[in-house]
Amino acid sequence: SPAATLGAIGDILSASMGGSSGVLLSIFFTAAAQVLGGGASLSKALLAGLERMTFYGGAKPGDRTMVDALEPALKALDADGLEEAAAAAQRGAEATAAMEKAKAGRSAYVGTKLQGVVDPGAHAVAEVFAAAATLLVSA
Repeated sequence: SPAATLGAIGDILSASMGGSSGVLLSIFFTAAAQVLGGGASLSKALLAGLERMTFYGGAKPGDRTMVDALEPALKALDADGLEEAAAAAQRGAEATAAMEKAKAGRSAYVGTKLQGVVDPGAHAVAEVFAAAATLLVSA
């Protein structure tokens, strides 16, 4: 079932992905699984997972983290579908390069040295959405 799949992804990430990203993504998928299991749509469940992840992680859009790509992607997914979600994730990730200061995540420890560089977490989110959109188009 989709809810069980999301829950399993959360479990796998908590056990195998290091750093705060692993924990935060585990929270994201686990919360989404619970909401999806309660009857919500996939896009609504993923948005609920994002809400739970940001509650515990503290990051919000503009903080130069994966949230900068994830939030616009999930909002676009809910309204416009996977291809637009991939485009929104890419735009969100690219926007992190212009952000002067990281307010959360690992980049917050580096300072301005990464100015002009896309946040790695946001880039990873954009790549996942791009791959998913490509799979959908080729299916």
